Amino acid sequence: MKRRTAWVLVAGVAAVAIGAAAVGGVALMLRGRATGWSANNYLFLDLQGEIPEEPSSEIGSLFERQPPSLRTLVESLERAAEDPRVSAVVLRVSILPDSGWATVQELRDAVARFRRSGKPAYAHLEFCGNKEYYLASGCDKVYAIPSALLQVTGLRSEVSFFKGTLDKIGVQAQFEGVGKYKNAPNQFTERGFTEPHREQMEALLDSLYGQFVSALAQGRRRTPEQVQAIIDGGPYDGPTALQAGLVDELLYEDQLEARLKDASRLTPVRYVKGGRGLNLDGRPKIALVYVVGDIIPGRSQTSPLGGGFAGSDTVAEALKEAREDGSIRAIVLRVDSPGGSGTASEVIWREVTLARQKKPVVVSMGDVAASGGYYVAMGSDAIVAQPGTITGSIGVFGGKFSLHGLYDKVGIDKEILTRGRHADLFSAYRPWDDEERGRIRELMVAFYKDFVGKVAQGRRKSYEEIDALAQGRVWTGAEAQRNGLVDRLGGFALALDIAKEKAKIGKGEEVRLVILPERKSLLEQLLERQDDGLQSTLPADIRAMLRWALMLGDGQPLARVPFDLRVF
Repeated sequence: MKRRTAWVLVAGVAAVAIGAAAVGGVALMLRGRATGWSANNYLFLDLQGEIPEEPSSEIGSLFERQPPSLRTLVESLERAAEDPRVSAVVLRVSILPDSGWATVQELRDAVARFRRSGKPAYAHLEFCGNKEYYLASGCDKVYAIPSALLQVTGLRSEVSFFKGTLDKIGVQAQFEGVGKYKNAPNQFTERGFTEPHREQMEALLDSLYGQFVSALAQGRRRTPEQVQAIIDGGPYDGPTALQAGLVDELLYEDQLEARLKDASRLTPVRYVKGGRGLNLDGRPKIALVYVVGDIIPGRSQTSPLGGGFAGSDTVAEALKEAREDGSIRAIVLRVDSPGGSGTASEVIWREVTLARQKKPVVVSMGDVAASGGYYVAMGSDAIVAQPGTITGSIGVFGGKFSLHGLYDKVGIDKEILTRGRHADLFSAYRPWDDEERGRIRELMVAFYKDFVGKVAQGRRKSYEEIDALAQGRVWTGAEAQRNGLVDRLGGFALALDIAKEKAKIGKGEEVRLVILPERKSLLEQLLERQDDGLQSTLPADIRAMLRWALMLGDGQPLARVPFDLRVF
């Protein structure tokens, strides 16, 4: 009875949503640019919490406050730069826990382009960390409230190792990987860094820290040595941040607003939607296809453990649709993925190569585009990454968890009947013997060689050159551009410009972005959320381990970044 009632409620909510969306859509289309905005406005970006990579469905946004996507934020800045009704931009920057360095670099680049219009950009701080201050430092002025806390203390990365936990509960992790730096299983097989693992982590931190110091030096007009001294002196409150030169003045938000000469506040979503009008025009179309989250076979889906999964069927269908639509001139593939299933990654790679035969395909990398995330990108015409993008990780591994010891501890016995010598190869009840591990390694080596060969073909290099860069090694975008794995450094705007150039669309000509795959309906989102429960409240480390477990156990090769990298 309860389930039937739930379905009725869902259906009712969906009907209301559709009606409301229809009315709102008509009003928006009729309004177009006649929004009733004053002649003097400022764009206000409230940057805290989540910055989604993909835009939400318009129907879903009717029922809950959903934060604007990265693309919406950037587009609002681009429009504001050319809009005479917008006189300034204000960024209220707070903690962005799930955003990586490439995301804040994308926003900082957009702020820089806005400032080139001659209009000022102001940042206002209450509480922030390194990434958030990095973003704020790209503005003309940085303000903070007197009691502000600026945790500008330098970068750190934390990697959790679960071997001790697994030993305690009687779980044995068995993995075979190819590549000196393919350290993904280390979280389950080691209690700390191996030398190759530590080596690449140190190199990543060095690269990101160098970018951090350089950006602060440029933004605050200091030498790198002065910036490093400021970092070493942190954290700061408002008065000490002012003294150190991290902020220009201590102001409350109302005091900042008073200086904007009675300008009206515009929010990104309302501003962008209000400027789109009917879109009944002849602008050339470019498809924007998203690959966001761990790559899995089948359909894309959200996860109660956080984040989502990019399904090979969903992404491949989107690429095929863009390929076969004669009105679409080019494709921008936006990749923000640590990888996942090797076979699913190949399905997407194949569609990229087929699409490229008909029209340009340009990749724009987000925070992470590594392993399988690099696999899907390597067949494109050009790859664009931010300096702080985590990419590369050209390698493969496979394995399973043997739960026999855990079963013994809790008193579970299991009988297994088989037909075929290796029928229980992937049973969780027993570990592999040496012969079985050898066979798994053979499969991983074959996949690795094929992976490296495809990269060599896509990047127009020899197998030996790519093999030297591969080995599972993770690179920042800046490093990847230097070693030839990435073509250009920049964000989505640069990728779009390259796609326009390759499609012979004028540089200053506006295009219409066709987002694929289409956003999920409200009904689909509501049904998915019925599965959300206690798992979503688990600590991040435990959720990460559970996400790994969901991807293991069926014997497929995994092309995934060697660790869940978080740099604070």
